[in-house]
Amino acid sequence: MKRCLYIALLLAMTTLSAAAQPEATWLERKYDFGVFMEKDGKVHCDIRFVNTGNEPLMIVKAQAGCGCTGVTYPETPIQPGDTASIGVTYNPSGRPGRFTKQVLVITNSNTSSRRTTLEITGNVIPTAATLEKEYPLQAGSLRISKQLFPMGEMSRGKNKTQYMSGYNASTDTVLVSVTGGRPHLRPAVVPDTVPPASVMALTVHYLSDKAPLWGLNTDTLTLTCRPLHEPSTATAGSADIQVMAQVTEDFENLTDKQRKDAPVAIVDCGDRLDFGTIEAGTTVSRTFTVTNKGKSPLAISRLWVPDGEGITVSANRTEVKRKKTATVTVTVDTAQIDGDLLNVPLTLLCNDPDNPNQTIRLVGIIDKK
Repeated sequence: MKRCLYIALLLAMTTLSAAAQPEATWLERKYDFGVFMEKDGKVHCDIRFVNTGNEPLMIVKAQAGCGCTGVTYPETPIQPGDTASIGVTYNPSGRPGRFTKQVLVITNSNTSSRRTTLEITGNVIPTAATLEKEYPLQAGSLRISKQLFPMGEMSRGKNKTQYMSGYNASTDTVLVSVTGGRPHLRPAVVPDTVPPASVMALTVHYLSDKAPLWGLNTDTLTLTCRPLHEPSTATAGSADIQVMAQVTEDFENLTDKQRKDAPVAIVDCGDRLDFGTIEAGTTVSRTFTVTNKGKSPLAISRLWVPDGEGITVSANRTEVKRKKTATVTVTVDTAQIDGDLLNVPLTLLCNDPDNPNQTIRLVGIIDKK
């Protein structure tokens, strides 16, 4: 009988111990600040909870996932039946548009309420200074973060995706579209219907194996904004976006033998082609040679000078066999050159793995007497 009573008492104590738990019951887990002005500064809310357990509840940790969000919480125990709150503050400075931020709360409970995720949302209307800083380019009511997509250097066959953001700075919904896509350039607007004070993204997927040129490729995309409804406080407009990529040979997978037998490009003028003194208003030509000192054929992919410099370049052959030479002719129209000095880089692109890009500077003096 004593043994039975002991077991019953032990079971009762175990049951009481298991039942003695703090429990956080949240009155709300989300808070929407709505639309507010960046210039008004920080916004704050209190998200409430009740200790519905039968033991004191402690907030062990409350942490936001972003430095723009501050969190405060009670550091003393919350007694059973008492109500308390987590304070959440959002700093909108330099952060226009819609936002969603989360706060993780950990308590001393052993129930499902031990870990709770709270969420705040809102939409920030930026100041004029923020718009100019964050979105300097304008297409009607759409403000755009930058005018240039620099894809950087890309080995032929590699792909790259980059994006830029836009912001609807009006109080009406606008439609956004992009034109100028090409086989190597695939742009997309997401979303294409942009509510007031909201952000969109222009993404560009670049396929280097379809790029038309070796070396520098420059393309223009046009981003257009127009109001969804008329009449509207939003305004229509468009802006050009430049996409630039440097497409190069991929030499990473060459075997030792292929590298040993690779072509070697030797330019007889070194890094400079001197035109000397040229009479203004005349057109003159100079030549230099490119000799293949390697074993495999040398492919001259491109001879490139900046546009608008009054210079044309051509080669008598683009494939140069072993120990053979190509002659490159450079013609300068001095009537198209500003100033009295010629100083223009010419880039030779080829399949020499040690010197795939060689720069030859074209120099001279324009005599305008």
